[in-house]
Amino acid sequence: MLQDKEIQHITPIAAMSSFSVTIQSNSAGGSSYSDMDMESDAASPSFTNNSSSLKGPDAKLEIKRSKRRHIQQCGKKKYVVGGPAQGMINSESQESATFLSGLSGGYDHGKIREIMAKMILAHQLPFVFVELTWFNALMKYNNYLFQEVNRITIKDECIKVFELEKEKMKKMFKNISSISLTSNCWTSKQTDRYMSLTAHYVDADWKLQKRIISFFDLAPSHSGEVISDRIIECITEWGIQDKIGTITLVNASNNDEAAAILESYLVESGKLHFDGLFFHVRCCAHILNLVVEDGHSVIEGCVVKIREGVNYLRKSSDQLLKFGEIAIASGIQTKQPLCIDDKTRWDSTHRMLVSALSYKSAFHGYALRDPNFEWEPSEEEWASVSKVCNLLKIILDATNILSGRMYPTANLFLVEVFNVKKEISKAYESSDAFLRTMSKPMFEKFDKYWGEVEVVMAIACILDPRFKLLGVEYAFHELYPANEVKERVNGVTIKLRALYEKHVKELVASKAAASTSNTVPAAAPTKPSARSRRMEELMAFVKASNANKKTKSDLDVYLEEPVFLEGEGQFDVLLWWSQNCSKFPMLSKLARDVLCIPVATMTSELTSTVGGHILDDYLSSLTKDMIELFICGGDWIRQSSRSTVFTLQVRQFSYFIFLSYFNFQD
Repeated sequence: MLQDKEIQHITPIAAMSSFSVTIQSNSAGGSSYSDMDMESDAASPSFTNNSSSLKGPDAKLEIKRSKRRHIQQCGKKKYVVGGPAQGMINSESQESATFLSGLSGGYDHGKIREIMAKMILAHQLPFVFVELTWFNALMKYNNYLFQEVNRITIKDECIKVFELEKEKMKKMFKNISSISLTSNCWTSKQTDRYMSLTAHYVDADWKLQKRIISFFDLAPSHSGEVISDRIIECITEWGIQDKIGTITLVNASNNDEAAAILESYLVESGKLHFDGLFFHVRCCAHILNLVVEDGHSVIEGCVVKIREGVNYLRKSSDQLLKFGEIAIASGIQTKQPLCIDDKTRWDSTHRMLVSALSYKSAFHGYALRDPNFEWEPSEEEWASVSKVCNLLKIILDATNILSGRMYPTANLFLVEVFNVKKEISKAYESSDAFLRTMSKPMFEKFDKYWGEVEVVMAIACILDPRFKLLGVEYAFHELYPANEVKERVNGVTIKLRALYEKHVKELVASKAAASTSNTVPAAAPTKPSARSRRMEELMAFVKASNANKKTKSDLDVYLEEPVFLEGEGQFDVLLWWSQNCSKFPMLSKLARDVLCIPVATMTSELTSTVGGHILDDYLSSLTKDMIELFICGGDWIRQSSRSTVFTLQVRQFSYFIFLSYFNFQD
């Protein structure tokens, strides 16, 4: 007879103790199954193939019977409700094992509660979500042993998960050599001001990572001193004050002040990486926004006319239907909808203008049929809109590339900024009066902020094997007068060498310290033999000869080799360095620290807006501590759970493949 908290549960998945599937992401963003293998459980006598003497159908039949006996024996195990799950699967991580506990036959209420808390944090769901009738119905349908949880319990569990994840990250940061920071301003529905601090780094597997490590409210003054104090407090709490390389901030006077105070603090404490050569990085996406705003004002009249015209058409379904009929009759083939823009986002305005251009003839046809339609642009205005869209497309593409989060961007900065400057210069020098008028303020704003390219961007470009010094020379020819290019390139090279030599000294010193701490006391010296003395003399001669020969450094070898010519597909600069770190052991350390520097503070979804981050109604209604719980904790869970979810999906798929592969019949 079973006890109250025991059940007998027979499951075929028990036989999958050695069944493993690994997911590998392909370049297209999908997933592929690889390394799929199935082995017999050597530890189980009943699973051993003892049919070596049998052949043909008899051998296959004996194997099936043996496997079936093994599954039946494993199925007789008892599982404790709420206890630890039985380890039936060789999972790739502890979190994967947590997800798979249900598949292995056990029910652990503590683990289920933990996963529910992670779901709440990752998707920013209200705590009351776990009390919803149909959510609990779904959970009980999935497993009748499921125990309901109330909002108070799940809130406590979320706090527990937050603290555990924070401790895990603190331990992980101890093994990271350099961390770059970005900071963003947030606003609640009540207009309260907040600031987030994000850490960017390259992990041991040469993957770019980011984690939001703090989310705090700002005093009404929003002064640089207030901002710097909160940042110093944060990095001290996390224990990363000796790992900070750069901080990327939006261009503002209080941010400039905060960066200066923070840099002084790190210099005084002797903990600033790169000797402060490029500590403060200005957000390139914000500067590109400022450039666009200055040029956008020139065509504001055209934009308003098109915006009002689209609004008029979309007010009535009859009007929009008539407009569509005219578009079809005019032979317009586009499937792009006629969209309205968000005034705070210039990329949205660009999208509206592009869609309007594709319906140019329909605008004219509709204006002829509706006397109340007063917003048809003239031919000259349409021509101006077309020119603006072409220029904005170049800037939009550069903004999206430089605001990426899943790949390095510092190495791409010089190339993308070069492309933008080239297009603006072309418009500025054009014979077209409209283009000259529009591009003049854009050209001036560009030179104001990027008249002097930050050294870090040039060094990062050199550390991209596709560009090296050639990429810097090419971009500098567009950005500076021809007679200054050589001198500027030499200046960048000198600073790169100084940075490299400093890195080498630090690495040698750290290795020497580690070697000293692990040194075993030497045994008492013995009298050397004649043979050993001759060997010592020979080695001394060899060392003296080598000392007179200059060996090339990693940096020299890297710069002398030809640039890497990439093949088809996207190039992964971190993958290249991971494959060549044994060839360039010293330089690869510097590349790891430089390539984690972000050149934008915002993701591509927010780079074209003037409003920045805004908390939704739910988060705005929470206390400050709870907002940090969701913003930071949710980010940690989302970043760490990708492989776990993939593993769960593939394990379930593998289980059904297993069942279909073996039909357990005599």
